[in-house]
Amino acid sequence: MKIRALTPADLASYRQLRLESILDSPSSFVPTHEEESALPEEQMAARLKASPFQVTYGAFQGEVLVGTVGMVRDSRSKIYHRATIVGVYVTPNARATGAVQAMFEAVIAHARKIPELVQLDLKVNTVNPRARAVYAKLGFSSCGIDYRALCIDGQFHDEERMALYLDAAGTIVRRPA
Repeated sequence: MKIRALTPADLASYRQLRLESILDSPSSFVPTHEEESALPEEQMAARLKASPFQVTYGAFQGEVLVGTVGMVRDSRSKIYHRATIVGVYVTPNARATGAVQAMFEAVIAHARKIPELVQLDLKVNTVNPRARAVYAKLGFSSCGIDYRALCIDGQFHDEERMALYLDAAGTIVRRPA
């Protein structure tokens, strides 16, 4: 299993996996398959341009992309110290191979290199205890529940908010000028 940051050159395989993920696990993603399919390629490729505010890691079996974990960050000063984990998915045939843990380790290592970044946040559907257990094993702790976070085909889904604290608790972090 090879883990690396994705680039716009990975667009075709990323797009295919992203659309597969939404079909396979619709309650784990905000966009519908139709909404994501309609995104222009340029917009989807922009997600794959690593910057201080975003990165997406992929897991590869041979040359085949089988998983993704992304991190996005806001530039606004009040939330500059936090980033959000997004787009977590591993194909069914690559689950239980350590791919998700390896991708998370890469994202966490990337985050730790950003001095002002002290917290990683994520949300997990409450009907997915397996994913929640993986996140807890990685050090994420529960921060509460977003009730009715998603509405899919008239049915509400709750999401648990979880966070990983990268700093010594209480450290004041200043945004660079």
